[in-house]
Amino acid sequence: MATGRTLDRFKRIYVDGYDLSGFTRSCGPLSVEFEEDDMTMWGDTVKNYSHGQAQVNLGTLNAVFDNTATTGLHALMGTSGVERVVTVAQGIRAVPAQGDPCFNGQFMQDAYQVGEDGGAVVVTIPWSGWAGDGVTKAYPVGWGVLLHANAAATAANTAIGVDDFGAASAHGGYFIYHVTAGDAGNVTLKVQDAAVNLNASFADLSGATSGLITASAGVSGIVALSPTATVRQFLRWQLVLGTALTVTFVSSFVRSQL
Repeated sequence: MATGRTLDRFKRIYVDGYDLSGFTRSCGPLSVEFEEDDMTMWGDTVKNYSHGQAQVNLGTLNAVFDNTATTGLHALMGTSGVERVVTVAQGIRAVPAQGDPCFNGQFMQDAYQVGEDGGAVVVTIPWSGWAGDGVTKAYPVGWGVLLHANAAATAANTAIGVDDFGAASAHGGYFIYHVTAGDAGNVTLKVQDAAVNLNASFADLSGATSGLITASAGVSGIVALSPTATVRQFLRWQLVLGTALTVTFVSSFVRSQL
């Protein structure tokens, strides 16, 4: 993981188990905004406010129209008014890698609008924030850490993990995964945590598992932990191969600090 300033072109976006980066021109603003509840009392000489409910949103996705059967943007995103699992990974001066920041959630796609820009046929997709039945509703946070970049894995992880917070926490979080390719066997994806960043110290983070899923494009999910769950300082991806021999996937974790 690199640190420092970066460029927009190093972003990658994954929606419902598909890599849409090859179609996307921009997406944002990636925002977390709290309502302001007026808490001003008679005796106060200044206005006082408290944070209310949060709005977590992707803003607007701007992309290039492509009607390739099954894998083009039109086939994948042409239906609006639906709930989608989304990860936007921000690479730091390079394509996204383990430890880089990413923005995640279950978002409602409001529309699918086709237009023209400088002669190109383009698509505008606005989002309306958290899905009403999303499992992440208990968490007013969208930014997390990328645990596995979009690459193939053929064996269990024995490497060290990442320190995304600097300490253990006791406010839960949620696990996000996108399978973008595989051999159509089955596999289980997981998050592991540890107090010490050594291979032997890692153990499964309770509840942070996909369960048995198919290793093929278009498989995704979000698994929320209890808001009081303990998450140790270091995190890493893990998998258990069932009948699959290879799986290409993206996974991330959003740790709640509230």
